[in-house]
Amino acid sequence: MRCLQLLLFLVCVVTSARAYHVLCVFPIPSRSHNSLGKGIVDALLGAGHEVTWATPFPPKESTKGLKIIDVSATASVSEMIDMNDQRNADAGIALIRTFAANITRLSLSVPALQQAIVSGKYDAVVTESFFNDAEAGYGAVLQVPWILLSSVSIMPHLEAIIDEVRSITTIPLLFNNAPTPMGFWDRLTNIFIYSAMTISNWLERPNTVAFYESLFAPLAAARGIALPPFEEALYNVSVLLVNSHPAFAPPMSLPPNVVEIGGYHINPETPPLPKDLQHILDSSPQGVVYFSMGSVLKSSRLSERTRREILEVFGSLSQTVLWKFEEELKDLPKNVIVRPWMPQSSILAHPNVKVFITHGGLLSTLETLHYGVPILAVPVFGDQPSNADRAVRHGFAKSIQYKPDMANDMKVALNEMLSNDSYYTRARYLSKIFGDKLVPPAKLISHYVKVAIETNGAYHLRSKSLLYPWYQRWLVDIIAALLLACLAVYVAARRVLCYLWSSVNGGDCNRIKVKKN
Repeated sequence: MRCLQLLLFLVCVVTSARAYHVLCVFPIPSRSHNSLGKGIVDALLGAGHEVTWATPFPPKESTKGLKIIDVSATASVSEMIDMNDQRNADAGIALIRTFAANITRLSLSVPALQQAIVSGKYDAVVTESFFNDAEAGYGAVLQVPWILLSSVSIMPHLEAIIDEVRSITTIPLLFNNAPTPMGFWDRLTNIFIYSAMTISNWLERPNTVAFYESLFAPLAAARGIALPPFEEALYNVSVLLVNSHPAFAPPMSLPPNVVEIGGYHINPETPPLPKDLQHILDSSPQGVVYFSMGSVLKSSRLSERTRREILEVFGSLSQTVLWKFEEELKDLPKNVIVRPWMPQSSILAHPNVKVFITHGGLLSTLETLHYGVPILAVPVFGDQPSNADRAVRHGFAKSIQYKPDMANDMKVALNEMLSNDSYYTRARYLSKIFGDKLVPPAKLISHYVKVAIETNGAYHLRSKSLLYPWYQRWLVDIIAALLLACLAVYVAARRVLCYLWSSVNGGDCNRIKVKKN
């Protein structure tokens, strides 16, 4: 009897600790997007699963349970687009769609990734949503649960994939820098933006379907299956992981298979600073200003005049300034330290950091919330202006326009933020909210991936609205039926009254004429 109990116990332990094999495809050649992929991979590895990771930035050191597929061929796409050129920054959705399509095409041209799709055995696949709906083919060909990651707050396009779109009346869209609650004109702007995005998606859909079929039909045939229709593949998201948090993004009404994991890319154990930087930060009694424009925008692309004017502003401060600058700068003020790379999280974690000058990318913004540091935003493209405006409305940031003569605006904003404690106080308050998590994001990631696998798609968590045609979701059929019923009652009542009138008075009630006085 004891042996049987022990055997049952061991079976339960082994079953509960079963390791799954997950394919993670993150081919975007950007360090920030690679951080998103690494966060997912680390969470899965930490839970004991095996991971195959397609990345353009292969790690130098091997990790147990991790297999790498090198898709660095996609780097050529980013090299063709200079986001420091304002014309590219303003190009909008069309440029991003082309950018995303080229990345998908190049990554799927890598033999190792093709082989993984054709003959690999996986329990789930994770991809990032980035204007690349055709990548629904990964889950369709592998016939496993598809976990989708949104690197930003959920937008109507994604909302429509997993549920009914209901946020447009209450939540400002990505390009609508409106406060909440929105007024009449803000809501009207939201409707216009949503309509434009929806029409754009409709017009682009034939190209997307053709792209999907051209990429994945040969892979499906090689795997010995028929490629599912695009619509079937696209609307088959098992779990949607969203890189947002209520401390920064407005809460939304969403189904249970949508999981907020904002800040999951942040290491819970902040790495120590290099000794020289530790000494610099410790020995700056007036505080430190940290300046970095991220991995896509290069500070070195600033004009000589703009550099000089910014250095003059920094030189006038009593604080130490750390500037992530890709090239060597000459004639630096004594309080300015320039490095081609700096450990951002470790710097932001230091209590002497007073202001972070940033482009306003979501990852950097979430890191400032995590560490409680005010930001001076210099947004350039994409979601950066919206992030900056939202941070300003939350009270822990100021924002200036990215332009050649921005130095004076930067000086005014810095002086205001360094002399007014309200920005720091607000940042610390929001940091407390941001850090108040019942379950760490990494645990949520591994849990919901496991749920999707063990339930063969997490259908019990999905919204049932997708089972209904659009006219049923919007009650068009019900409204039409009620109108027809009202019309039928009206016609019937009119005929009954006419019949009664004719029976009593004789004649045809339809021919009654009103007598004139």
